[in-house]
Amino acid sequence: MSERGTVHLNMIVTKTGDQGQTYLNDGSHVSKASPRIKALASIEQVAVKLGYFIHACEDQVLQIQLPDNHTCQIHLSQLATSFQQEMYDIGSDISTPITDGEERGRFPQESVEELTALIGSLTPALAPLDSFILPQGSLRVLISHDIRTLVRQAEIDVWGIEEAVNSAVPQFLNRLSDFWFVLGRILFAEENQSGGIENQKWEPRQKQNRGIRIDPA
Repeated sequence: MSERGTVHLNMIVTKTGDQGQTYLNDGSHVSKASPRIKALASIEQVAVKLGYFIHACEDQVLQIQLPDNHTCQIHLSQLATSFQQEMYDIGSDISTPITDGEERGRFPQESVEELTALIGSLTPALAPLDSFILPQGSLRVLISHDIRTLVRQAEIDVWGIEEAVNSAVPQFLNRLSDFWFVLGRILFAEENQSGGIENQKWEPRQKQNRGIRIDPA
């Protein structure tokens, strides 16, 4: 697995993939249509969408009131950048097939536990849900929901890799999707705390009002 600072991209057009093959970190060839490469593409989509979130939030700092008079402060751009870094760590992990007796550093299980604890700390700031919510709200709320769906797809793609993978990777992606769901709800609540607007919820099997009216000429 390549360590930070050892990746050299002096030539972007190499033509080495023109026949539908690409290299992994161990030098082996693999089809660009393989599950491993599809998972890598999904991970990169997440990293790019995190960049959209950074742009939408600029230097915003989110203040959250937690139970027992605790407060939480989140620098949103720094948060998203930290996850971008980890997407590339995960990409490097996936790009390196697991071998017997290897001594390479892998994406750490500790990151899974850290994110699990963070979700547990933030969730009490929200009211319990009695239905699924519809993904609506401001641009940063919508990007949060977009990120959670992209992360979920990336997790599914990682599980689709036929060879052994570091179990911490799909576990982290599972938690990360949950995290962005929680954050999207927190952002929506923070933006609408004075207006009394609530998240629209799924109402199963209801006749829907399309909001269309046709008047006679």
